[in-house]
Amino acid sequence: MNTGTAALIGALRGPLILMALGALLCAHRFSGVSFSKTWPVLLIVLGVMKLLQRLTAPAVNEPVTPGTKGGQA
Repeated sequence: MNTGTAALIGALRGPLILMALGALLCAHRFSGVSFSKTWPVLLIVLGVMKLLQRLTAPAVNEPVTPGTKGGQA
């Protein structure tokens, strides 16, 4: 993928976290589902967004130095 996609996913992280938080607090308020049982959803959303950002980020080419295998010293 290109850097534009990775930047878009990075830009969406904050708004998606806020929407997930709002949905969880709304569920706590109106349906009786305790926030203390649903807060891990925020960690899942953060993890999925970070994973998508890493998958769409361009590959970084490490310089290969002479006499080493794969650029490792």
